[in-house]
Amino acid sequence: MKILITGGNSSTALKLLKAFKAYNVILADYGDVPSFSSTNYHFKTLGVKNEDTIAHTLLNNCLDEGIDVILPLHNFEIEAVAKAEILFNEFNIEVLLPKADDLGRYLNGHKANDWAVFKNGEVVFITNADESIIANGNAEQLNGVFYFNHEDENLVCNLITV
Repeated sequence: MKILITGGNSSTALKLLKAFKAYNVILADYGDVPSFSSTNYHFKTLGVKNEDTIAHTLLNNCLDEGIDVILPLHNFEIEAVAKAEILFNEFNIEVLLPKADDLGRYLNGHKANDWAVFKNGEVVFITNADESIIANGNAEQLNGVFYFNHEDENLVCNLITV
């Protein structure tokens, strides 16, 4: 399976590589990107950033690369891609983001040391070995990569962005 992770020039995107070891990862970003590649990942430029055509640019790149899953990390991409999720799904490209109507709940910018990757509510990777802290929360609708912590016995998740 192939995944395209945007914000490829960021340290956050590089940290996510360990969560997607079973995938062929493309780290994409706007402008210049490193020419380095390995057997598990490579970098790709998305060209010049044009915020008016973000979803279109990302969909074209996904189709060109045969992408199965897209994980947008840039703040300016998240809403556009979430709103275009149906279009991505029509081309069998899964979007790892919450639903567009739910984005506001997860974009408050709070960062924590622990993070997890959720795919349709299921934890597929977690930095903390104790998954019970997630199981006690309300994570069944999460989709994407989130920082998490507990406050007053409740799970607090914040979408990871760059």
